[in-house]
Amino acid sequence: MLFRRSRSDEIVSTDEVPAFGDFYEWVLSLPWVVERPYSLETPGVRCFGVECEPLGRRQLWLVTGLDGNDRNSGASITVIVPREAANDIEDAGWGRPLAPMPQGHMLVTVDGPSFDRRRDVEALVLTAYGYAMS
Repeated sequence: MLFRRSRSDEIVSTDEVPAFGDFYEWVLSLPWVVERPYSLETPGVRCFGVECEPLGRRQLWLVTGLDGNDRNSGASITVIVPREAANDIEDAGWGRPLAPMPQGHMLVTVDGPSFDRRRDVEALVLTAYGYAMS
């Protein structure tokens, strides 16, 4: 279920703006996405989950600010995906695995040149969202 960027996307278009101006607003606009509280001892960390009662889905899938920075122009992004998807994400150059998670999942951070390209960040986030909903 990994969304891949085609090789013809090498030319930078005008829609490739920094990824974060309205990032949180966009994430919260996705169906059944809720922001979950996080410890007060870690300011800047924001957690997002899927809570879809009709499908019986409740899962954490996105965390930002784990690097201690919560700045709109470059907050760290980590997603939780199945281990196989983490390998695909790394192969695509979108991110790198950070840590194993329960039930065969992996914590993956956005990494590399995709970090500043909005459509690549959105594709990664939507990939993680899709796995959380499936």
